[in-house]
Amino acid sequence: MKAISHYHTPALAETALAEPLRKLYEIYDRIEKSQAGWISATPFRCPEGCGSCCDHFEPDILDVEAYFLASWLLIHQRDRIHSIPFDSDQKGCILSDQNNPYHCTVYEGRPLICRLFAYSGDRGKDGSVRYRPCKFMKSDSVSSHTGKTYSAQELQELFGTLPPVMGDLAGEAAMLLPERSGDRAPLREILPVALAKIQYILDLAAFSAQARQNDPDGNNDGDNDNDGAPLPRAS
Repeated sequence: MKAISHYHTPALAETALAEPLRKLYEIYDRIEKSQAGWISATPFRCPEGCGSCCDHFEPDILDVEAYFLASWLLIHQRDRIHSIPFDSDQKGCILSDQNNPYHCTVYEGRPLICRLFAYSGDRGKDGSVRYRPCKFMKSDSVSSHTGKTYSAQELQELFGTLPPVMGDLAGEAAMLLPERSGDRAPLREILPVALAKIQYILDLAAFSAQARQNDPDGNNDGDNDNDGAPLPRAS
């Protein structure tokens, strides 16, 4: 992944969101590296320009995932935010564009499940890792893979490696804001709230910076008790 500054505005560094967002960034980075090893060792590939996983699916995401995506949007797609169809009755993900060959319009900031889908496994009743390829995947060297679930032993014998486990990583992410108890909500519901909160923090940061510029010595004359106020600790 790119440096964390590519995803998060510096204004968040002085809030209580800074640490959860940093840890989520680290989880996403581990996913990317683990998947790179898995993909290089196995024949499973998504078809070019598929996007079938987005057509009829809208992810339920955690608050911390929404804050991560909101921060990325405010840095890279600010002008587009007001045109996102949050109130649409569109089926599937509202951030997917079928006219775009890559479909996902927020790929760098996408939630955890979108990062893991098709290139992650789960755990069976005995706790061991297993993997079931997406039905749309293509595999020249494993022609009968459709509908098959591979055990950890089979994966090790065939490919010498195991995929990242979605449940394990999702559990880690759910603990980043423990006061939320891992609550999830549909992306179209939770993302506007996260955008408003991040924007509020940015507005206060700009206000504080302007106040310090106007009164560099901190000699507040009392006309405005909020001049130079510290950033709120968002929760």
